Amino acid sequence: MNVSENEARSDVIERARIFCKNHLRPIARDLDLECRFPSELSGMMAKEGFFGMNYTAEYGGSGYDSVTTHMAAKELAKASAGVALTFHVHWMAIDVLLKFGTEAQKQKYLPDLIQGKKIAAYDISEAQAGSDAAGIKSVAANTDAGWVLNGAKYFCTNGGLADIYFVALKTDVDAGAKGISMFIVEKGTPGFAIGAPEEKMGCRSSYTTGLSFKDCVIPHDNMIGKMNDGFKIAMYGLVGGRLGMASMGLGIAEAALETAAEYANRRSAFGKPLNTLFSIQEMLADMYVKLEAANLLVFETAKKRDSGKDYALDTSVAKIFVAEVVNEVCHKALQIFGGHGYMKYNDLERYARDGRLLDIGVGTSEVLKMVVGSAVAKIKGIV
Repeated sequence: MNVSENEARSDVIERARIFCKNHLRPIARDLDLECRFPSELSGMMAKEGFFGMNYTAEYGGSGYDSVTTHMAAKELAKASAGVALTFHVHWMAIDVLLKFGTEAQKQKYLPDLIQGKKIAAYDISEAQAGSDAAGIKSVAANTDAGWVLNGAKYFCTNGGLADIYFVALKTDVDAGAKGISMFIVEKGTPGFAIGAPEEKMGCRSSYTTGLSFKDCVIPHDNMIGKMNDGFKIAMYGLVGGRLGMASMGLGIAEAALETAAEYANRRSAFGKPLNTLFSIQEMLADMYVKLEAANLLVFETAKKRDSGKDYALDTSVAKIFVAEVVNEVCHKALQIFGGHGYMKYNDLERYARDGRLLDIGVGTSEVLKMVVGSAVAKIKGIV
């Protein structure tokens, strides 16, 4: 990286830090309590270029590489993991549209999404189909009037907040994963209903809703990619989403470590400052070492994305590791705080709840270990 590129990276990360310090962090606890995304900050976030950091100027993006984007996103997650999650899902949809969308679809949707004038949602899950995405039942039937959608989706991140919805539906009900297609559905389309936000354990400033379709008609042009290629397309979006989740986990863990270290510096126990006790030093050391390793893993994965190489396996590895790190860091930070860490008046309690999503969202750790284990058997089993 040359000097000018390094300066540009430092500038955007510093701007993200300043934005979070001045605008997001002061209200983060209230956003969590109220289960509310800070829509009043959307204009400022758009002006800072957060909605399109990782995309070229062709459609109004800021043109930053993935490393810079995820470093800045980490700063957002340190202030509010739910707000960071909103961006990561928004970017998943943009990734899919850039890769598989027609030029007409790109011209219609990308400028508004990248410039933050509209927000995207991304939904594969259904009541009986979470980790098993191939098990979805909602259908899209091809008619002269357009695609007619019927069914219900669960766990739609950005549901209600979003203007544009990227959804996976069955176009061949008997073909399993080979019978899924991806569609764009606009908010306000007749027959398309958005449920009330779910009451979640963590990341509560991100909206999660159900979606339902009853004889909802959308144009033929709203299919993304080829018919019955939707499973592959949906999985492509999840690859970028896992990198996003990993950088979000870094932000949560870093916030927890900084909070615990600051508390250890000012708290006394047994007649000594807490930071002089070996057990506390050991916990801080363990937290720091693992977080440094996680940072390196995530940003090496981001570099691989920038190189244009296949980084699907790398994102699964990064997300598995960060999920372990963020939960361990939050656990040890709570131990350092003792009873105070268990109280809602301390941000650490929120970090612990937010971090728990890393083992679950955009692919559970158990499923990703199956993916990684299968790949390792093939790669390392070749002698």
